[in-house]
Amino acid sequence: MLPKKAASSADRQTGHNNLTREAYQDVRRMIFMDELRPGQKVDYRGMAERLGMSLTPVVQALKQMDLMELVQHVPNRGFFVKHVSPEEIDEAFRLRELLEVSLIPHIIAHLDGDGEQRIRTALDGYLKASQNNFLKLRLAKDMNFHMTLATISGQTISIWILRYLLDFLYLRFGQELIFSRPLETAAIGHQKISDYVIAREIQLASEAMGDHIRSIKNNAMEGLQSRLKESEQIDI
Repeated sequence: MLPKKAASSADRQTGHNNLTREAYQDVRRMIFMDELRPGQKVDYRGMAERLGMSLTPVVQALKQMDLMELVQHVPNRGFFVKHVSPEEIDEAFRLRELLEVSLIPHIIAHLDGDGEQRIRTALDGYLKASQNNFLKLRLAKDMNFHMTLATISGQTISIWILRYLLDFLYLRFGQELIFSRPLETAAIGHQKISDYVIAREIQLASEAMGDHIRSIKNNAMEGLQSRLKESEQIDI
């Protein structure tokens, strides 16, 4: 029997990257599911033990999230889920609008029969999720709808940036504020975007996307301001 070949440095690096990615997704899931809330410390030692991996990939994942402003590293204390400010939310929504509207011509240019079906499937998933009270399911389907459109564009860097912006908004910003607008308004916005994209109407699709994102932003900012004002009035 031939002796086993020692793992190459490339193989070891790939394995390490996979573990870091797994740890990243686990922290992301915990924030998404409100298992980790703003200001809460991340128990990375317990996480490493639960995931069956060393501390190194978990810490690397948290360092990535620190760079993305999703968590904050406090020397000698550890990693904490970051709070968010209205100014950051305003900027993130403005960037998101610029990005998603700019992708519309590329989405339509790359659109084929398969792409049309992917859009319809993503829209149907969102509309079905909107019929129940599972907020996180609606949130996941909302993200999937916008990422489905983006991936059709073929614009690799823009897709990566949009994924980051959605993570920033939906992980750091309370989901209940994202969906403070009436469900009917959100559903109509998704429907219009889908219809105009599939009809290859660049101008109308761009306007629908811009209107949709501004609507989300305005309602969310109102909700955030109300929450901040309420917290200031509470005297415990």
